Amino acid sequence: MTAAHYEVRDPATLELVGRAPENTQQDVEQAVAAARAAAPRWAADREARRNALRAGAALIRRDLDALATLLSLEQGKPKTEAAGEFTVAAGLFEYYANLEWDEAEALAPRADRTLEVQYRPVGLVGTITPWNFPISLLSVKLAPALVSGCTVIAKPSPSTPLSTIALADLLNEVLPAGVLQVRTSSRRTVNVALSTSPGIRKISFTGSTDVGISIAQQAASTVKRVTMELGGNDPAIVLEDADIAVTARGIVGSAFRNAGQVCMAVKRVYVPRSRSTELAEAIAAEASRHVLGHGIVDGTTMGPMHNESQLKLVRGLVDSAVGAGARVLSGGSAGCDLPGYFLSPTVVIDAEPGMDLVEQEQFGAALPIVAYDSLDETISGLNAGEFGLGASVWTPDQDRAYATASRIEAGTVWVNQHTLVEPDAPFGGWKASGIGRERGRWGLEEYLETRVINARPHS
Repeated sequence: MTAAHYEVRDPATLELVGRAPENTQQDVEQAVAAARAAAPRWAADREARRNALRAGAALIRRDLDALATLLSLEQGKPKTEAAGEFTVAAGLFEYYANLEWDEAEALAPRADRTLEVQYRPVGLVGTITPWNFPISLLSVKLAPALVSGCTVIAKPSPSTPLSTIALADLLNEVLPAGVLQVRTSSRRTVNVALSTSPGIRKISFTGSTDVGISIAQQAASTVKRVTMELGGNDPAIVLEDADIAVTARGIVGSAFRNAGQVCMAVKRVYVPRSRSTELAEAIAAEASRHVLGHGIVDGTTMGPMHNESQLKLVRGLVDSAVGAGARVLSGGSAGCDLPGYFLSPTVVIDAEPGMDLVEQEQFGAALPIVAYDSLDETISGLNAGEFGLGASVWTPDQDRAYATASRIEAGTVWVNQHTLVEPDAPFGGWKASGIGRERGRWGLEEYLETRVINARPHS
């Protein structure tokens, strides 16, 4: 493979963390050839696959501290949250190793025919994952792909490749050669190579809608299957009877997790006008509890934004909202003396529909609060938008909560919580927020092809 490498830097201190290979299209094709060689034996032994995933989970738990430190350094999140990502990965490997599913099922017999439906691995999978959750977002693809019998070439974000390489190295202690490989690049070279190579039969992508559209267009030339978890602009809809303290605590726990860089975090809050000031002040007070700093330092609860461009984007959206009449209630400063890309949790009140901070996915540590007068009009406006990843409803009235949630066009609607996902429940978006589903049996089905054997006697 290529000998060229590029630097990976800590977004909190801007110091060098390590170097990753600058892979080429030729490197990808070499990986495709190795995966093809490994595929027949890997697909043929289901129990070996399940045992390998269980063993991989044990290795992750064995090396958890070192893995979490590396992820915290290259991504910026607190080490406890980085450890949580690897713990989630281990849980996903065990979940899919233990998931029962049929490789074949018989349909009702005909007079002179028998029909069997078979489920077989789709083939070589290319995964393309972002920098905000490099390990958990890879593992939610990797675990079902491997247990189904697929081989995988993983392409991490250019800025968080080291933790993915470390995870793959660990798993390759128990996987046959060629089953799992990693290709990295500071450019889009590997993305394009995976999307266009005829040897890749499926792309599983998590990232922005714009990049997802580009990858889907490239994949179409070789008729690849695609699963895409794309952008979101999740609203939290607060009803008039909500408990302010409970609601504020839950919203802040979602909105500022990972410095707000979570695809399914609360991105905007809608609250009845009569309670908007009360809720905004409670959210600001709760958000101010965060301690910004270096992720590997004990006591840090919030790290930096991941890169300079994202920090500039979020600051620009806040400035634009303020220029249009909104106000910053709390935050807005760096909140930390380190030289990295820090922004203290920023709560913006008097935000209005139509402001870029409200309508765009800001993906950062800024939260607009929008007062509403009509719940029906608010839901209609949200449903008219381009995104439909997640949403939440906040009220002690469970019947009304379910009725409201059932009207929202989103893949997941939470009640009195936000961001929690389950290993056995499908996750994905409506509209511009995605294609296909991850997690549970639905996630497994994304990596299986269906074949029918329709037989009759030779007479």
